[in-house]
Amino acid sequence: MATGKITKRSVEAIMLPAEGKREHLWDDTLKGFGVMVTDKGVRSYLVQYRVGGRGAPTRRVTIGGHGNPWTAEKARDRAEEILEQVRRKIDPFDAQKSALAEEREAKRLAALETARQSRLIFEEIANRYIDGEAKKKLRTWAEVKSVIDRDLMPSLRGKPLTAISSAEISDILEEIAERSPSASRKAYNALSAVFGYATRKERSIFKTHQSPLREVDSPSVLPPRQRILSDGELRLIWSSAGDLGWPFCEIVRLLIATGQRLREVAHAPWTEFDLPHSSWTIPGTRTKNKLPMLVHLNEPARAIIKNLPRVMNDGDFLFSTTGKTAVSGFSRAKRRLDALMLKALRGAAKKAGEDPDAVKIADWRFHDLRRTMSTYCQRLGIPSEIVDRMQNHVTEAQSGTRKSYQLYQFVAEKKDGFEKWGRFVTRLPGKRPERNNVVELRAKA
Repeated sequence: MATGKITKRSVEAIMLPAEGKREHLWDDTLKGFGVMVTDKGVRSYLVQYRVGGRGAPTRRVTIGGHGNPWTAEKARDRAEEILEQVRRKIDPFDAQKSALAEEREAKRLAALETARQSRLIFEEIANRYIDGEAKKKLRTWAEVKSVIDRDLMPSLRGKPLTAISSAEISDILEEIAERSPSASRKAYNALSAVFGYATRKERSIFKTHQSPLREVDSPSVLPPRQRILSDGELRLIWSSAGDLGWPFCEIVRLLIATGQRLREVAHAPWTEFDLPHSSWTIPGTRTKNKLPMLVHLNEPARAIIKNLPRVMNDGDFLFSTTGKTAVSGFSRAKRRLDALMLKALRGAAKKAGEDPDAVKIADWRFHDLRRTMSTYCQRLGIPSEIVDRMQNHVTEAQSGTRKSYQLYQFVAEKKDGFEKWGRFVTRLPGKRPERNNVVELRAKA
């Protein structure tokens, strides 16, 4: 039985044994710590021990193969941990076996949870509702399906119902209401039907999960939002976003710089961008009105995109942690941003000798950034028709016969508008938070 100091050099110097045989080297300073080499050249660290004295059976526990992560030094440290268990009359073999069993059980439960959640993916439940209930009970089922496909699928596709928040639903309904209040009511009713169906059909899951619609008022009793952010609020949002970190800092600032919708920005793939020509083409499959949108990238937008990291070696999306799926978690990011804004305002109040605890921030939503851009662009002298086209709004003047015969796309005018807005945005940073934005902080985020 060969003994010696187990080091990287000594392990790699062990000669390969004859076919079908194994060679061992046992450490001469840490009793029981060894390395085994097979005839195929596989080198593995192990510990040999007895629990209960000489009469007890000899057992071996494999630490791992030589290399990364198991260097000779790390394997020695692990061997000392295992031998300490032996000294405490704990059998490492049984402990390892138990740990492996727990790991297998955790994987089994995770697989079950994945399978369970797949049944709750929005499009899965929505399609089951249409085919299993709406078609049988509603003469208007085709209209309900159209509402789901047009207004809800773009934002909720791929999401488990249990991951959809009330704040997210409120944002979606507000975006729809910008186009049509009646469409927003229909979307709310369709969502209510889908969640109701899921509650009845998936009782084992929804007995512990409440529908987020419980916290969302019906659009029929809500007037359209008219919230316009002040210069100081825009500046505060821009500067506070800097402390959010990637990717939400860049998402928030790109929302301000482009005036496009939250998911149009956050879910944008790199293939939509032509950076040499400063253009971003959003296909109709990703827009609310199903019409393609050409966005001119102004200076702040270009700077943001130019400095974005490419995740996972040329990943698909601008904003992704995996390179294969776009980011989510907007409600959580919004709460963090609100906290950062409040911290900045309270810091300014403290420096001014005022009570920081009396400072609050006004309720605002990501979609308010879009409405604010529209209003400010008019203030900058950009014609309303051009502002509408900068945000892909289909106005009455663009519908009907005019839509069929007047095909000019106002590309140059839109470019000029985006550049004017970009120059305004460029002037936002660099000023301290303004305390004249102190108003009551409301509950919704």
